[in-house]
Amino acid sequence: MGLSANHLLTAVLLLSSLHNNLAYRALFLAPVASRSHKNFFSGVAQALAEDGNEVTLATPYAPKSPPPHLLREVVLRDADLHRYFPNAFSGNIMAAPLTVIKESFDVCLRTLGSPEVQSLLKEEFEVVLLSSFFSDCYLAVVHQLKVPFIYVSPLGLVGPQADLAGNPTFPSFCAAPVFTFEHPLTFTQRLVNAVGELAASAIFRYGIGYVSDWKCRRSGLCPDDMPAVNEMRLNSSLVILNSVKNLETPVRPYVPGVIHAGGIHCRAARPLPEDLAKWVDESGEAGFIFFSLGSAVKPSDMPEKYRKVLVNVFGSLRQRVLWKWDVDSMVDLPPNVRLGKWLPQQDILSHPKLRLFITHGGLLSTLESTYHGTPVLGIPVFGDQVGNMMEVQRQGWGRTLRWGEFDEDLLRETIYSIMDNPKMLAVVERRSAVMRDLPQSPAREVSYWVGYVVRHGGARHMRSPVYTMAWYQLYNVDVWGTVTVLLCALIYAIVWTSSFCVRRIRKLKRD
Repeated sequence: MGLSANHLLTAVLLLSSLHNNLAYRALFLAPVASRSHKNFFSGVAQALAEDGNEVTLATPYAPKSPPPHLLREVVLRDADLHRYFPNAFSGNIMAAPLTVIKESFDVCLRTLGSPEVQSLLKEEFEVVLLSSFFSDCYLAVVHQLKVPFIYVSPLGLVGPQADLAGNPTFPSFCAAPVFTFEHPLTFTQRLVNAVGELAASAIFRYGIGYVSDWKCRRSGLCPDDMPAVNEMRLNSSLVILNSVKNLETPVRPYVPGVIHAGGIHCRAARPLPEDLAKWVDESGEAGFIFFSLGSAVKPSDMPEKYRKVLVNVFGSLRQRVLWKWDVDSMVDLPPNVRLGKWLPQQDILSHPKLRLFITHGGLLSTLESTYHGTPVLGIPVFGDQVGNMMEVQRQGWGRTLRWGEFDEDLLRETIYSIMDNPKMLAVVERRSAVMRDLPQSPAREVSYWVGYVVRHGGARHMRSPVYTMAWYQLYNVDVWGTVTVLLCALIYAIVWTSSFCVRRIRKLKRD
């Protein structure tokens, strides 16, 4: 008996499902990363492992707990970037980023040559995921394994990241995070943004790219037959971003090879540790405030004048304050303040008694605040934190202050202005609902597209043509330049002809 059309369709769908679920081995390399970056990278790695794939994640940081089944973690020794960070409160917001760039070359090469990484080259993998954060020398691994690779960005699609994705950029309305411009941008802001983006891309390509290539080849870790770093960069199959597409403002167009995975590390709340839960519950109707400067800032580096302002203000509040601090004790600690070297941030942010999150404004903390619907007071320290918090303030679910620019009265007033503002709470709850309202979770999105790349041998058919086009071709500068020249020539010809005719007519009349 022959198969009916319905039976045939069912068989095809079943075979397709089995094909899509074929397991593969993935190598995820993130040698130059901060501890907060690892949260995002771990979310990506776990998403792949949960779908039955064998994943090896190499970062500088040991897991806090045993990794789940099918996820192996390789710890890269002597690669912790935090040891190179200068004092974040030095007043120079570019000091830390410049230090990271300077040290990243040596960290990249040192870990690439380590026994841990070299032993991975003897294994077989179907795909490589590579952090886009100063990991150029690891393109040598991609070259030697001869498998498709995918960039994973701990940021959104900013400046040079767009080059990796082959995505057109629009500095006319997409401001870089380091700037605090509001949309719509003025002419001056568009000029500054465009020049800044051009400079960042030039540094990324002609500075970092060439230096990485030269250092890697000189060290012998990049084979002679390996294409140039700047060429290899453009061969990625996908770019996975730490950004939530439906929360980006203003919205921007993306090529198919850009996958949004912002919030992939966010999760439902778990119960707080027993002693912390008791302390929180005893806060009563007033509730509590959570203050953390993240993992990249050493809180005890804070100047004494700043610490005293915080201590005096926190001690004057009705709320209890949970303060992430890297020292066990504080001499003048108010009775309503509790210190903790490590605190379960997501479990705290989702607690019903939490009234406010005071944060440095890192991207992951900002995403977690949105996911759990918590208003924030941002006190940024360096890097993109300033832009993140200015964006939060514009969106209306928090406010931002700058170190050294506020006193006790202003800080206290700002804290109460957020806690007592139902509009801010309503805005962040709405944004939380938007962030969660997706056709599928970021984990499923990432898992599908990484598997797609493996199944289709790198998915070259999804590559953007932007890779192969010069900037003047992409934006039709040569076309519009030609049109302008022709139009000017036509106008000149018309004016000259009209002038000639008028002169002839006047001459004929005189004759």
